[in-house]
Amino acid sequence: LYFFLVEGGLDVVNHVKGSDPACDCMEFGEVRYGTHKSDKPLVHKITNNTNKTMLCIDAEVLKTPPVTSAIPLVADKHELIKTRDKCRVYRLTLSPGETVTVTYPFFHFTVVLAKGTIQKEVAVGPGIPAIKWQEQVELGDVAWHQPVCNLVQTNKGTTDYTVYIAEWR
Repeated sequence: LYFFLVEGGLDVVNHVKGSDPACDCMEFGEVRYGTHKSDKPLVHKITNNTNKTMLCIDAEVLKTPPVTSAIPLVADKHELIKTRDKCRVYRLTLSPGETVTVTYPFFHFTVVLAKGTIQKEVAVGPGIPAIKWQEQVELGDVAWHQPVCNLVQTNKGTTDYTVYIAEWR
């Protein structure tokens, strides 16, 4: 998976080994999937034709995680934006002060699209106070997560909070 995070997008030359170089454009927040196979690895060079600093997050699915979901996530504030054999990518957007409670029944990788403050809360059990914390996030922050039940997320910032959730399958 490739996550392109340059405001205003990029104009590039993408040269895949064994092919002719090709002009290409990547928009901010664009997600692409490149097939990597052990018998035919994806080898390529991307040349940035702009004066902008290129920010691209590249994550590869090496093997199926121990817990997967047979069906796509259907959750408030989540939008499924990409589906491939080995992964699904969702976009979660919360306006300032908005809260969402969600269960992610799969291992996943997150990519932050904008600076912000997000509060997270997980219930521990009946009669036991929830565990609560805040995270200061920046554009391009990434993290690997295990499955989680009833995760409460609240945008404590002053701008929209947007994050991609990449479900490994």
